[in-house]
Amino acid sequence: MSFVSKTKITFDLILIKQTIHLLKKKQVMKLLSICKNKLNPNGKIIILSLDPKKNEIPTFSLMKKNLKISLNKDERLFNLIFKNKTKIIVKKFTYEVQILKIKYLQMIRNRYISTLLNFTNEQINEGIIEIKNNYGNELKFKDRLICFILKK
Repeated sequence: MSFVSKTKITFDLILIKQTIHLLKKKQVMKLLSICKNKLNPNGKIIILSLDPKKNEIPTFSLMKKNLKISLNKDERLFNLIFKNKTKIIVKKFTYEVQILKIKYLQMIRNRYISTLLNFTNEQINEGIIEIKNNYGNELKFKDRLICFILKK
């Protein structure tokens, strides 16, 4: 937010990828307002996030609980954005993911998703054990994203 508010540069495209849920409502609205003011005449803001209604990411129980809370917050933020913006295009994308469990477990260790950021090492290790026990050697799932395109 500080970069966009301080820069004198204007943009054709501003991409906000899977971070909006880390902000409070007022921060989201402020960020969108600042970004809109930094757009060139035909510029666009693209917000990408996990689809809060259809999520298939492999999880362990604590991760699933926290992810659900995060996705519910996302949905409330999206509704707030819709309420205040009229020129919004919504697109949904689905990616077929196929990944070795060992690689996915490394991603969990590295806290690849913000839901995992505040977990203790013990919670991560317990989750890894749960995933080892509940999934095969190869994970297959659909990664579903929702995309909002806001025009100036």
